[in-house]
Amino acid sequence: MDKDSFYKQAVEALTGSLSLHHGLQNCLKFMTEVIPGDVLSVHLWDENLCSLRIIASADMTSSRACNIIIPIEEDFRYIPRWEQTNDVKAVNDYQDDPISAKVQEHLKSIYGNHTYSHMISRIKIGDERICDIALLARGENRFTSLHTELFSSLNSPFGIAVSNSIKHLEIKQMHENLLKENQDLKHKIAGIHRIDVIGSDSGLKQTMQQVEAIALTDAPVLILGETGVGKDVIANEIQALSTRKDEPFIRVNCGAIPESLIDSELFGHEKGAFTGAIERQIGRFERANKGTLFLDEIGELSKQAQVRLLRVLQNGEMERIGSNSTIKVDVRIIAATNRSLDKMVENNTFRADLYYRLCLFPITVPPLRQRLEDIPLFANHFISQCCNKLHIPQPEIALGEIANLQSYHWPGNVRELANIIERSVISCQGAELTFCTAEPAATPYLLSAQQDPETMFYTLDEINKSHIEKVLLFTKGKIQGANGAAEILDINPHTLRSRIKKLGIQVHTLH
Repeated sequence: MDKDSFYKQAVEALTGSLSLHHGLQNCLKFMTEVIPGDVLSVHLWDENLCSLRIIASADMTSSRACNIIIPIEEDFRYIPRWEQTNDVKAVNDYQDDPISAKVQEHLKSIYGNHTYSHMISRIKIGDERICDIALLARGENRFTSLHTELFSSLNSPFGIAVSNSIKHLEIKQMHENLLKENQDLKHKIAGIHRIDVIGSDSGLKQTMQQVEAIALTDAPVLILGETGVGKDVIANEIQALSTRKDEPFIRVNCGAIPESLIDSELFGHEKGAFTGAIERQIGRFERANKGTLFLDEIGELSKQAQVRLLRVLQNGEMERIGSNSTIKVDVRIIAATNRSLDKMVENNTFRADLYYRLCLFPITVPPLRQRLEDIPLFANHFISQCCNKLHIPQPEIALGEIANLQSYHWPGNVRELANIIERSVISCQGAELTFCTAEPAATPYLLSAQQDPETMFYTLDEINKSHIEKVLLFTKGKIQGANGAAEILDINPHTLRSRIKKLGIQVHTLH
């Protein structure tokens, strides 16, 4: 076999596996057609330990990643093993080279008690020493000058393969360290910030009993309740009490994602699956594998996404958009909505089979008006939270103000209560704290003195514009997400933005 053919086929064998030790075995099997050999190994010089480290080795029947440390005495560290210009040294009698003798001794536990001829190649990239590659053949005087010439031709591919493998191992170790640090931080944050659900012993007592009953199972959960009641808090509590608490908890606001992108966001897509899909994207389901996926505003899901979701619930299977490959996922579903899914089923806007799958264990979070006994607890919590955020001393609540809060009907529930308390804390200026439950004034259309309100009518666009501006003023211009205008108006954020543009509403003036 000529040198070029040997080089080409050896490189193909070496690079045919992402694993260095598997690549060594493939390369050894090929090389032994031309060069004698029984063991091929990779050695690094560890300056800190003053030792040689064998990080991978292979024979004809097995391969392994390893970490064999061979201490080298100072007298032997600078033996002139590399007097040849081709950076390859043949040691046909191991007793002539103390380091080869040590390598042979340490390999006994793996390959048995044999005597080897050694051929060692010093691998460099530029002036940087990468490693040594050692080829061992049983017996003495096994290697010739032709063998050393062929072996030296592989210095460059060996160098690239080993260098890439070392970098891969370093990245893998960094990834494992980051995962561990992330997990430690999660536990630390949970220990510092997790507080008992407000009202768990009073207004939410029955709800929390349901949470505790379902949390330790893997059954899907449907959380029902009006906007602002704290459905996300209940979802968090289910996750915290579940057997998946240390696994991913991925949240998706189905109403905040345009309908055209929801499938891609949930299930991912392949490169080229549609215009703009310039690379593969992993969907939320794959990211949540082994953990929990919280689908907020599930009533906003398109029919197509509902079909895919049903398949995951039934079979634990999904496909990325643009792919025919089935992916197995193990994901627990927690869904939430403020809409009447049963009525949507009747109107054929939500699949009945998906509804019954999700509605296995529904949990209804009562509105704030049905748990007025919790208002003092909420008031204390939100006042403390707001004062900590603003770095101001906590004011005293004026006499009768809690009763004032309890007499209000709370259409915006806990979220509205939080906003009113924060606004009141900011406004109190060190005085006793009083609460004003009247909504912020927003009067974009004023009547002249000559106009009679009883006979003055507005177009639907004028009414819609006035109402949207009023809500945007309340949310300080926030359109989507928690406390956003789209959530209050029970409308898809994408649709709301279109109406804002059509009606000529200047959002920046309503902050």
